[in-house]
Amino acid sequence: MIDAMTLVIPLKAKEGMAPPDFYDYWLNAHVTLPPRFPGISSVWLHTTPGSEPLWPAVDGVSNAADPEDTVDGVPEATFPTMDDLQEFIKASRVQMEDGINFLSQEIGYAALGAHSTTVRDTTDPAPDGTDAHVRHLVFLRKRPDTSVDAFRAGVDERLVPALVAAPEVLKLRRHLFEELDITLDHPGVTMTKPLDRQYQAMVEVVVDDEEAFGRFVASAPYAAAAAELSRMCSAVHPARVARCITTKHDGEITLAGVRGIAVADIIRRVGAASQTQDDVRREFLPPADLARS
Repeated sequence: MIDAMTLVIPLKAKEGMAPPDFYDYWLNAHVTLPPRFPGISSVWLHTTPGSEPLWPAVDGVSNAADPEDTVDGVPEATFPTMDDLQEFIKASRVQMEDGINFLSQEIGYAALGAHSTTVRDTTDPAPDGTDAHVRHLVFLRKRPDTSVDAFRAGVDERLVPALVAAPEVLKLRRHLFEELDITLDHPGVTMTKPLDRQYQAMVEVVVDDEEAFGRFVASAPYAAAAAELSRMCSAVHPARVARCITTKHDGEITLAGVRGIAVADIIRRVGAASQTQDDVRREFLPPADLARS
């Protein structure tokens, strides 16, 4: 089944908030809210704590985001139908109001239907944040003289086939974005930016480790991908992911979604299997018939 909408949501911490406080709040206070609400099917959290990406510079394009466009984390959320999206929006007021506590900017890039697709994935589709893969989210901005249709064709007909031809690529997921429109409204948080600073696509590229990444960037498939990026993009801005954590997957809330990342990590580390049983999970989840306004 193809989801009706996928949101890729670059986040920027609240001005003056220390990075440890931002991650603690996002991953342990805020994180348990979104997966509890109806309508949302899957949620992945990508932490991007400013670590230097391994992704090589591409000739002739901007290779690093300006300070106002850097990101501290990137959630990705899926909605099976547009009615599901509306159901989530109606139910999730408390989540929306929480944004001002830890965010200065939240940009919701929407990909409709098949404009989000997983081309290959031999990894765990619902990672718990403990894998050691090298993962990059590569945000792409088209050249001003390239039409949206031509750009999307270049991504799908040349860039994606080049990347997936590399045997080192364990996962390749690509998103084609619509022009920004505020989908989830967090009061007091910047949620849009000028068209010339927006991205039109993103590819998630995952390889096993740094040695595999070295082979990947030295390969002929990567050379073909880099040539295509140079031809059609004005900006190629990679963000290296420190952890990818699933809080809901195919409609099922995960341990991290129920308890928060820090508690889930502790439960996993000590092997406290009893804490993962359904009768414990129910103690932390709202009743199915909870009335929300």
